[in-house]
Amino acid sequence: MHERMKIYQHVMNGFSYMLPFVVAGGLLIALSSFSFFGNTFPYLHDVGELVLSYTFPILAGWIAFSIADRPGIVAGVAAGGLALIGQSGFMGAILGGFAAGYLMEIIKWMFKKLPRTFNSMKPILIYPLLGVLFTAITMLGINFLISPLSIWLEQEIINIDGIPLLIAAMILGGFMAVDMGGPINKIAYMIGVISIVHDHSSALMAAIMAAGMIPPLAISFALAIFKKDFTDTERKMSKQIAITGLSFITEGAMPFVKTYHKSVHLPLILGSIFAAMICAMFQTAVPAPHGGIFVVFLMTNWWGFLISLLSGTLLSSFLIKMNFILGRKA
Repeated sequence: MHERMKIYQHVMNGFSYMLPFVVAGGLLIALSSFSFFGNTFPYLHDVGELVLSYTFPILAGWIAFSIADRPGIVAGVAAGGLALIGQSGFMGAILGGFAAGYLMEIIKWMFKKLPRTFNSMKPILIYPLLGVLFTAITMLGINFLISPLSIWLEQEIINIDGIPLLIAAMILGGFMAVDMGGPINKIAYMIGVISIVHDHSSALMAAIMAAGMIPPLAISFALAIFKKDFTDTERKMSKQIAITGLSFITEGAMPFVKTYHKSVHLPLILGSIFAAMICAMFQTAVPAPHGGIFVVFLMTNWWGFLISLLSGTLLSSFLIKMNFILGRKA
């Protein structure tokens, strides 16, 4: 279990550093195509593409950093870059980050008994050279094995439609509310991100975004409407939680899940599933990977997104109230 936790921490470290690049790059690309007084902004598109190109190197680099500290960064970044070139995608970048980190740990162990006079050479010459060399060799195998699967999976996600889209939206929508910022949430979110690569506008990403907004929005609504069920301190959090929900920050609902457990958690999951389903049914699509309510103007069938938010929020809120009435407030 301890080793599993360490693996989880390494992956989450990579994701935490990578996500701002995904968000910034994706939003810039989306904004570049927005017509303003008849003009588009190709420079923003170029900047967005550049920022997005750092996604895999940052992901792999900071997984390796989590494992091997600073010596792991250069090998990890190289692994991510090779995953990008070799088209092994997120899976290749993650595996490459782990390979770089553990290879660097082996290299550090091999050279730990060098005389002190060579200490200054380790971080500048020995670690970067050998780390990148051995990682590059390892990435040949990773790219060879993972690239076909990654390319196939990316195409399947991008082209998903009809009933498969509806089912996928409901499953991933539920995942968004299962651990709210944890690994399951991140997996669902990254599938949505894959669906908008190469400038695609994605119905799956819109459904995932709507689902991720429901937990904090539903909690905020319940705090405002069912005031007697909550403490004064909790009621004062309503506006703050609403802002996190509108901004697509699912974690805003976590304190209430920890306090009220299943009586709140299950209604939030059901509301997220319902919102994702409604959004997919209306074929609402978004070209941006983040932004919540603030990127509605970029969406096709944007009204479906608003209907899905309202529907999911109401369902979750009233299910929470029903649980409280039935005495399941713990």
